[in-house]
Amino acid sequence: MALYAITLGLAGVVLWKVPAHPRSVPVSAPLARPSRMDQWLSRLTVPSGTLRGWLSRAIPLIGVALEPRANVVHWGAVIETGIEEVTGVRLRSVTGLLEVEIPLLSRIPPPRTETPRAKPKTRVPRQALEATDPSLPGDEGRVWAVLGAEPLVGLYQTHSRESFWPYVSPGSPTAYSTRWSQTIVAVGWWLAEDLARENIGVVQSRVDNMADGLLASYNESYTTARHLLEWFPTVRLLIDVHRQGNEVSAATIHGQKVAKILWIVGTDQLLPNPYWHQNLDIVQRLVKVLNHLAPGILYGNGIDVVPYRYNQQLRPGSLMVEIGGTNSTLAEERRADGFLAQAIREVLGSATRPLPSGHD
Repeated sequence: MALYAITLGLAGVVLWKVPAHPRSVPVSAPLARPSRMDQWLSRLTVPSGTLRGWLSRAIPLIGVALEPRANVVHWGAVIETGIEEVTGVRLRSVTGLLEVEIPLLSRIPPPRTETPRAKPKTRVPRQALEATDPSLPGDEGRVWAVLGAEPLVGLYQTHSRESFWPYVSPGSPTAYSTRWSQTIVAVGWWLAEDLARENIGVVQSRVDNMADGLLASYNESYTTARHLLEWFPTVRLLIDVHRQGNEVSAATIHGQKVAKILWIVGTDQLLPNPYWHQNLDIVQRLVKVLNHLAPGILYGNGIDVVPYRYNQQLRPGSLMVEIGGTNSTLAEERRADGFLAQAIREVLGSATRPLPSGHD
């Protein structure tokens, strides 16, 4: 009995004074507030790493019981999980957020990366051909204006009601209008006329893509662009015509004021767009020609590369151009169209690097 007591006493001395093996790693890291055991050991001037170290080696999870921990509720995760259960949308997903903002996006099939087979030409629905609006500029007010037998260029306007400050009612909060002869629709029509004079067939959709508001405009224009490509399969350049949303000073070319031109190139940073490199190549060629035809007509370097794709995933040659800004005049816009049509003619007629057909 005495021997047993002596053995227990020696074991207690060892546990009291001899540190645990240096390779021992506590399961839980120490918190800022010391535990009661730490306080008790510190009062007895006993190294804190001895007895607790042996206990940690003998019972690996003892540190969890000895260390007080604060309860943390991850409210962000709780809210995200609840929204996902109700709506099926993960808020941490960029695609999910875009689908909430643009409902039609979820119904858009991913672009085909393989080589598509050529499709036969399809007839334009009679209802579309006969649709007219007397307030539309040119072509007897047809909603789908076609100049030429086999159009090579297709034009449409996502923000169809974009107008210019000199032509909106005083006090208007936005530079939007449905007087089509004073909007970006008229700018698109003048570009169509100039392209026809350059012997390039062109079709312009004058569908009001802003009829359901600004936020819905890209839903509507996606459908418009798809119809245009389906009904006119000869189109090689599909151009969404805009003006900038801020005031842009005009360029002076040959002694006349001309609206400046900026190309917008959407990438695949947020959503798939297998054609953006091809689109960028076409825009770079257009910018080079414009710089030669009318030095100073470009806004900045003429190209703005953005993470959004803006319907430019539909086919190679899907482009967006901004002509002038909110303070531009219609005369400045009209002159810019003339230079733009010349540049498009030169790029379309390039024999060294032909534009992709969309079936390549």
